[in-house]
Amino acid sequence: MGEGEPRFPYPEFRKGQKELADAVAEAVARGELLVVKAPTGFGKTAAVIYGLLKAGAERVLYAVRTVNEIDPVVRELKRFGARFTFLFSARRMCPLLSQPGGSAPGVEDFWAACRLVRARGSCNYYSELRAQGLEPVRELLNSAVTFSAYRLAWMVASNLKACPFFALRALVDESTFVVATYPYLFRRDIFYSLLEVLSYEDLVVVVDEAHSLVNAHSMLEERVSERELRRAAEEVERYAPEARLVSRALRSLAEWASRIRVSRLTLLDKGEVLSRVEDPALVFDAAEAVRYRVLEEALTLGSPEGLRRVRTSISRVASWLEVLSMDESSLFAEPPSDGQGRTWLLATPLDPAVVVKEPLEKAKAAILMSGTIPPGDFAGEVLGVERERGFIDVGMAFGVRGVGRYYAVVVADVTTAYKSRGPEMYSAIAERVAVISRGMPGVKLAVYPSYEVMKAIVERLPLDIEVVVEERGTSMEEVEEKVLQLEGDVLVNAVAGGKLVEGVEIVDYEGRNLVATVIVVGVPFPQPDDYTRKHLEVLASRLGEKRAKELVYLVGTMIKVRQALGRALRSPDDRAAYFLLDYRYLRRDIRQLLEVSYHRVVRGVSELEATVKRAASMITV
Repeated sequence: MGEGEPRFPYPEFRKGQKELADAVAEAVARGELLVVKAPTGFGKTAAVIYGLLKAGAERVLYAVRTVNEIDPVVRELKRFGARFTFLFSARRMCPLLSQPGGSAPGVEDFWAACRLVRARGSCNYYSELRAQGLEPVRELLNSAVTFSAYRLAWMVASNLKACPFFALRALVDESTFVVATYPYLFRRDIFYSLLEVLSYEDLVVVVDEAHSLVNAHSMLEERVSERELRRAAEEVERYAPEARLVSRALRSLAEWASRIRVSRLTLLDKGEVLSRVEDPALVFDAAEAVRYRVLEEALTLGSPEGLRRVRTSISRVASWLEVLSMDESSLFAEPPSDGQGRTWLLATPLDPAVVVKEPLEKAKAAILMSGTIPPGDFAGEVLGVERERGFIDVGMAFGVRGVGRYYAVVVADVTTAYKSRGPEMYSAIAERVAVISRGMPGVKLAVYPSYEVMKAIVERLPLDIEVVVEERGTSMEEVEEKVLQLEGDVLVNAVAGGKLVEGVEIVDYEGRNLVATVIVVGVPFPQPDDYTRKHLEVLASRLGEKRAKELVYLVGTMIKVRQALGRALRSPDDRAAYFLLDYRYLRRDIRQLLEVSYHRVVRGVSELEATVKRAASMITV
């Protein structure tokens, strides 16, 4: 950046931006961890980048939760003229082994295929990158009008005929900012294998949407089914017959799994698995042998593009077993989402510190930021980070208020409390959702505590209401496409804490926010199952029972609600209506953590209809 102050790319600072930038610069200079609480739309991305440049940070790893969240960071970095690159899933970028919006092999299968075609010189994209060098890639990133990580990656493939992932990874060494999804920072296997030019000690780390680190353990979750265990055994018998002990162990596991029937997440004795496997290393070796023999066969029978159809069950089983072998992990039986299909065996650690502690402690400095940081010593107590740290609440410190204006209504004659659930209550909730959807303009986002509750209510909605329903595999691109087709008059139904609620924007072709109304159905408390109980037990061993319960049941729940509400206020000009459909939003503890002022409390459909008219008039002013 040269000598002196960096250039701020806007005519003036918003209130509190320069002060936050100064705090970031000071934290970097002192080598501290700084937790930043800042309201949505305040401009914290620009303020933090300015502070990092002012501090002279030489290498920043800017970690975001999802691929979509790379885009606004890239937009700001281009405005600052900073040298940057970005990284997300290599298999989703790959023009040879996957297609835009299409499927790709599993992670281990993908990397085995990638290594094979590169070693044989069969990947023209990789060969072209080596021939061209990096300058065309850098020029494309700087000159492209789009800020979309997906579009930029595919422009490298389509315009330059080069491999997007290896091009963007090669730029790491000459970039000040590396914007990447969480696994590049917190999955140590990924960090050390794909970012080998870096070490944690070299980096200033920024973590956006840092509230989600409460559930950082989910980054390591792996699940398999009885069917995959049987298929894995068949693969070993066909492609690695020398590994008879492995196929025998897998068939024993499959037989054991076939007897498991559960209606909710249920804790299992992981010793039942480990005693049958005995030596996990044998499974890992067998998985590698199977992968390469399957890939060799596929490559012999067709072109390199045929490798994208390779999916080995043994690879998934090996990844699952690797997590299960961790001392900190637990094993659960997970029922099928539709109540009929396969039961899943879920392996996961349950303490976020297992995932985030080392990277955040080793980094040169760290900035954790969110609009919904949990109260208390978040980094030290919840994440287990032991280093000098500070905290700044932009709203409290600099008098900054959230952007836009909202009108909040509590609908207090319905609830999703477990004791009240049933056809009659679901019908009552659906009637109220329909009233709101018909009466409010623009995109309506309805957020539910679970897929099961969402399904029960959506199927009771009148047929004249256009809906988009989040499934487990729904992509943001699919939602945006349907919303634009319906010209914005649509009810988007999503699950609290899911991909459509956390940190994404539904915008029109000009980038304007389309969500004007958020309907939160119920209070998304965690399910009362073994997973929740074990999660509490693990956290209580470090935090104490009272604090663990507060985090799991109340703080985590209110973060999900606040993130949902935040989808409607993204800029100073936005106007939003909030409808909270559950009498429990009147509880004092919930109101304190939610930090939303209620304008009306209504009971009954007729009262709601009148309130919807008032809310609609206010947000269309």
